[in-house]
Amino acid sequence: MKTLFHVGSEPVVLRADGSVSFVGELTIDADGARNCYGPAGTKPLDFLANAGRPGNWWGIATDNEEPDGEPLVQGASDPFPGYFVATTSYKVPGFRNGDPRRELDSAKVAFIVVPRRLIDAVPGIVMGCKARVTDTRTKRSVDGLVGDSGPNNHLGEASMAMATGLGIPSHPKRGGSADRRFLYELWPGVAAEGFVLQAKFSKARLAVLDAVGAACYA
Repeated sequence: MKTLFHVGSEPVVLRADGSVSFVGELTIDADGARNCYGPAGTKPLDFLANAGRPGNWWGIATDNEEPDGEPLVQGASDPFPGYFVATTSYKVPGFRNGDPRRELDSAKVAFIVVPRRLIDAVPGIVMGCKARVTDTRTKRSVDGLVGDSGPNNHLGEASMAMATGLGIPSHPKRGGSADRRFLYELWPGVAAEGFVLQAKFSKARLAVLDAVGAACYA
């Protein structure tokens, strides 16, 4: 085994078989849920501040697919008309920018979030790879994929569906668990069943995620 890096006192470990493991809490990532974010007058699941701010959006789709673009709003034929399109790092092939189906639905798909540093630390492709979370207290495990990336200074975040599967409250504002008892495992280069591996992100995209982390988990 090899320690790739630490987040606080917690090591992120590369195992002999090429898999990666770490222990963390279970923060709820609602990104991708169709009603995750919305403008004034809507009742979204999560706080809009978690998606960014005008000129620097990192959690919702924009017209130019860049943080400084204008937010895209779901239309009449979409699941939640008038709400923003919440995004995930993993993109479902075959759908255009602004189509909610392009993003993993946190309420339905079991996925984990990994520090962006991890994406660069291993040779195999991380996004879309097989993943598993085990609650070391209950011994319950749920398989899924790496579906989103987050800041370098935080370990332990997963989708609403992953939390539900583990028997953990899944609401992004009042769910999750701060107990560092969850074992996260992932297999870079091994696609999760039903998904495809996706290439690493641009340095610009990773820089945005790093800045977000400094603000959210300082």
